[in-house]
Amino acid sequence: MKNWEEKKDASYHFSDEECKKAASKAMALLLHKDRTRSELAGRLEREGFSGQALLEAMRYVEHFGYINDRRYVENYLMFQKGKRSRREIFYKLSEKGISDELVQQVMEESEYQGEEEAIESLILKRLKGRQPEGLSYGEKGKIFSYLGRKGYEMNTVKKVFSKLDNQS
Repeated sequence: MKNWEEKKDASYHFSDEECKKAASKAMALLLHKDRTRSELAGRLEREGFSGQALLEAMRYVEHFGYINDRRYVENYLMFQKGKRSRREIFYKLSEKGISDELVQQVMEESEYQGEEEAIESLILKRLKGRQPEGLSYGEKGKIFSYLGRKGYEMNTVKKVFSKLDNQS
């Protein structure tokens, strides 16, 4: 075991060697990327650790603050702002095992306002340099459908489209 692991483990007591190995594996997994509580538990379970070892490993990483779902949601929102719809963010985070209530709470606290920026970016990407007023009814319909499938509200899409038309 590495010196830094020995120092950290000195103040934390594990019930057996398997629990210690599970905690070490959890730390190694967290070195690569930030994970949700559910993702980490799933990974440790797939590695074949017992329920007791998994529980102690999770307590260990939470005790030292290495895993925190709230922080994960805050970071996710910060990096996805202006890229994804609220609905898409809810879906992606629920796939990672985070409750809708926590996501909703963090969104309200951070006053998530990234949807219009994201819509504008996606529309401009779809236009490929063309002007929005030059689009046919069918082309606009395709863009609206695309954005609807991405989870954006049609009222917001219309608002952004109007803003882009007025800028041209």
